[in-house]
Amino acid sequence: MKTWHLILVLAGVSLFSSCGLTDNEKPIPGFLELKEPKVTKPDGNGLDTHKITDVWVFADGQIVGVFPLPAKVPLEVTGKEQEITLLAGIRNNGMIDSPVFYPFYKSILTKVTPQEGKTIQIPLDFQYARDFKMPLNEGFETGNVFSIDFDNKPETKIITTQDTYASGSKSGLAILESGSTFIEVASASRVINNENARGQSYIELDYKGEGEISVGIAKVRSGIITGEYVLFVPGKETWNKIYVDVTKVLSGTDYDEYRVILAFRKTGFSEQSKLYIDNVRHLHF
Repeated sequence: MKTWHLILVLAGVSLFSSCGLTDNEKPIPGFLELKEPKVTKPDGNGLDTHKITDVWVFADGQIVGVFPLPAKVPLEVTGKEQEITLLAGIRNNGMIDSPVFYPFYKSILTKVTPQEGKTIQIPLDFQYARDFKMPLNEGFETGNVFSIDFDNKPETKIITTQDTYASGSKSGLAILESGSTFIEVASASRVINNENARGQSYIELDYKGEGEISVGIAKVRSGIITGEYVLFVPGKETWNKIYVDVTKVLSGTDYDEYRVILAFRKTGFSEQSKLYIDNVRHLHF
């Protein structure tokens, strides 16, 4: 009996030794630390407003994942240098369930050699890409391109103000009252049919205030104007940036030219509502 006990104990020791303590342990990764992103203005002069919410991370061309900011990104330790690609993630049309990377921000490229348990910091300094067109870029510092009356009411219009602004020293202002609860304007700048390659197209803007803002496209075909709104967003108490995807609207051939249109609608019960806009841009390839 004692002999059998001894054999079982020895067998257990042998089995335990052959399995090893570290066989099921996961390898320790290295890490990338990604913090507050910055964006340089399209003209390269100073920092721009943005709403980058996360970063798409690739290592040697393979996606690692999409990480909300700030993030600590694990990387496999291979002992070799890895090429890291970082893309700026936004919420398409401001929808929380629609994460995409913004095609008009350049990717950040760098090379790192991950080490076990070590953290490498990479600054998120994004810049605008170079291979696109920007027919509209209104910051209201020297004028106001939204000068075309689209609602056939000359008394309703957008004015410039220094009351508040997202950047610079001025913004655009729509004042909505009981006698003018709706304002609709179009940009003086236009895009001719063959100037847009019908790739990805966006409208960016910062906005703030009380009421509702609508963003869309006014198409012109054989002299007939058709307005098509893509997004309706409520105002906010603080400045907010949104990226409006107009790719689908502009992908067809049903227009000779088009302009960006904005509409402002009074909501609530206050006698007067104010909606502010700034840094309105239209970008396309």
